[in-house]
Amino acid sequence: MIVATAGHVDHGKTTLVRALTGVDTDRLPEEKRRGMTIEPGYAHADLGGAQPVAFVDVPGHGDFLRQAIVGLAAADAALLVVACDDGPMPQTREHLALLQLLGLRRGAIVLTKTDRVAPARVDEVAAAMRACLQGTALTGAPTLRVDATRGSGLAALRELLRQWQRDMQAPAANGGFRLAVDRVFTRAGIGTVATGTVLSGRVQTDAALTISPSGQPVRVRGIQVHGREAAAAQAGQRCALALAGLERAALARGDWLLDPALHAPTQRLDVQLHWLPGAQRALDGHADLQLHLGAAAVPARAVPLAPRRLAPGETGLVQLVLAAPVSALHGDRCVLRDPSAQALVGGARVLDAAAPSRGRGTAARLAELQVLIAAGDDAQAALAGLADLRPDGLAAADFARQWNLEADTLRGLIDAADAVRVATVTGERLLARRHWQALRSGLVDTLAAWHAEQPDSPGLTEPTLLAAPAAARDRALRRAALAAALQQGSIERAGYLLRRPGHQARLAEPDAVLLQRLQAVMTPFGLRPPPLGELAPLLDLPLREAADTFQRLARLGYLVQVARNRFFLPETVQALMQVARDTAAAAPEGGFDAASFRDRSGVGRNLSIQLLEFFDRIGLTRYRAERRCIVDNGEAAAAGAAGG
Repeated sequence: MIVATAGHVDHGKTTLVRALTGVDTDRLPEEKRRGMTIEPGYAHADLGGAQPVAFVDVPGHGDFLRQAIVGLAAADAALLVVACDDGPMPQTREHLALLQLLGLRRGAIVLTKTDRVAPARVDEVAAAMRACLQGTALTGAPTLRVDATRGSGLAALRELLRQWQRDMQAPAANGGFRLAVDRVFTRAGIGTVATGTVLSGRVQTDAALTISPSGQPVRVRGIQVHGREAAAAQAGQRCALALAGLERAALARGDWLLDPALHAPTQRLDVQLHWLPGAQRALDGHADLQLHLGAAAVPARAVPLAPRRLAPGETGLVQLVLAAPVSALHGDRCVLRDPSAQALVGGARVLDAAAPSRGRGTAARLAELQVLIAAGDDAQAALAGLADLRPDGLAAADFARQWNLEADTLRGLIDAADAVRVATVTGERLLARRHWQALRSGLVDTLAAWHAEQPDSPGLTEPTLLAAPAAARDRALRRAALAAALQQGSIERAGYLLRRPGHQARLAEPDAVLLQRLQAVMTPFGLRPPPLGELAPLLDLPLREAADTFQRLARLGYLVQVARNRFFLPETVQALMQVARDTAAAAPEGGFDAASFRDRSGVGRNLSIQLLEFFDRIGLTRYRAERRCIVDNGEAAAAGAAGG
């Protein structure tokens, strides 16, 4: 359990922690000189529970609000410390607001310096604090009267802390490891050390982690928990990690140490934001604020989504556009300040850490965010709701990362949400069962309609079928649906074309005769048939008539139009596609240029370029930096693309 001491400066927070733990958390020379906490201080005490209780001594001066946020962000409980000779002060109220915005639900009022005032004044301050807490999550919190220098009241406070520890359910070490770094230093013989609170997962010595948002890999050399060497640290604990082979400058407060699978820096967060009642103005337009997330502080532009204007005291959907990348996951709590007024203005809960830049205020997007609000921390409800709204489904890796789900947990959620896993060339997607069934049925229906409209066509090419209007826009997902339909037998291949089982084309007699003549003329030329201008005389056809006839045969699937004046037999295109694959296989790292393809195919430079551009269009190859690579080397995709 991690307990933060919150409250106004000089109200006795550091003295209270020292009385409970024996540790003076004011470690910096500047703190000693000024007699004031300016950085969060950390200590622990064994109160008889299964684990020691960790304490965070939070700075109470208004100039150090950022440091206070760092200290309060990971606390499980708070002691709101109030000196009876002062009573509630500005930072008392500001820290209480912080506790509210950060979602803390367990706390107590600790009245200090009771020896300096009359008993009636103590009663008066206690009543004032109960009034401050009224209407907050800490309404009805216990009040304790403590004289930390003499020890009176400490026994009752220790008993309350033990009761909290018994009542609190230890956080499960599920999900990937996340630690918000709040302090970095070097130690002779050890190297760079990072301290922070473990928010999820578990880490062991020699574990490989990633510094986020920089992405630098590190290895854990050693672990300390509560000042003692340990083999592991897990969620709910403060720990220190000694990191191997890392320069001090490569890590700073505000960074995260993560399981590599969770590293996904972002500069856009969709959040549910509560605009404080005490904010001096409404949130509208694009407000420039400062975001505090974990131990990081980043300039942010707040764009209200719904409603488009938040009055003080209101809650709504907002997109935060950040000046620098941060690491965040669904459910993270963050705080917003107005840097010009040096005032706390709001707090938010992250709904989507990979927020879109386009369509952020559309009805469809707002519906998704409402699903995430309604789901709360229920990943199954979020998966079911989002999958129902999205015909293209969700990227499984993205959903698992946003919700920090392990593989076994994700499998269970998919079954419970009546979703299906679909493997695509761009990664696994999660779809609502009805959307998956509709996508496969749509392909079958498209083919059936084509057969009815064009009985003289043997079928459709794969690119043509995949380009037809359908519920899903994602081409890789459509390919997966086609593969499923082929496996199911509701669609079959006829050479390079796709058709419904049992379909037989009825090509008109004149066209059938011309096609036979065309095949006889083109076959002897191998991989390099003549262009249209040379083919027409060989068939005794006027150029315009030949062009119209060839284009009609290409639309029906009997020819392939590679360029304006270039028509190929489908089997010739398939052979040339194999040449492209062979050229890529022989090239370093799979990237080849037009000259390599020309040399292997023997078709000449100009025709090579036309063919490669055609392959780009049908999705067989991708052109980048003067070279091409094979995008999809699957047999089925290749065969279908040949008719494109």
